[in-house]
Amino acid sequence: MFSHMAVMYANALYKRGLVQEGFAVLDGIYRHSQDFGLSGIYPGIPEYVEPGGGGMYPYLTGSASWYLLTMLSEVLGVKGRFGDLVLEPKLMLEQFDANGRASVLTLFAGRKLKVTYHNPDRLPWGVYTIAGIRLDGEKAPYERQGRAAVLLQETITALAAERVHTLEVFLAINTQD
Repeated sequence: MFSHMAVMYANALYKRGLVQEGFAVLDGIYRHSQDFGLSGIYPGIPEYVEPGGGGMYPYLTGSASWYLLTMLSEVLGVKGRFGDLVLEPKLMLEQFDANGRASVLTLFAGRKLKVTYHNPDRLPWGVYTIAGIRLDGEKAPYERQGRAAVLLQETITALAAERVHTLEVFLAINTQD
């Protein structure tokens, strides 16, 4: 398996709404790479996996950067579009913690954001939608675009640059479809 292409394939699956399939690819790569007895490498994503399961050339790969890009922009759904912040999570149920949360600390428009998705009802992907957003404890204005929520660029750039801001995204049953 050529890891770089497999991760890019997973990215494409997510982009096309094939979330379970994309998750299966990423999860398989992750689990294989973390199993030292099978992969024969320290934790990381190798350039490719030989037929026997061994990881080859873990230092010659763009797989890790594509993996992180896919996790941030497709799985966690944190991305930009024409300067606006778009939130479109595609998280599987097993990617939430025991309290129904999934978080990421990221940088967007020069602002540090801790994005936390709240899924207290433990709803699976395809059932939940974004029901509300709070920015630093206050209700945040956003536009719904399909499954995504869009926060305008000026909402983000108005934030102080020197601290971490909390962006809490509440998920509930999708009644839009």
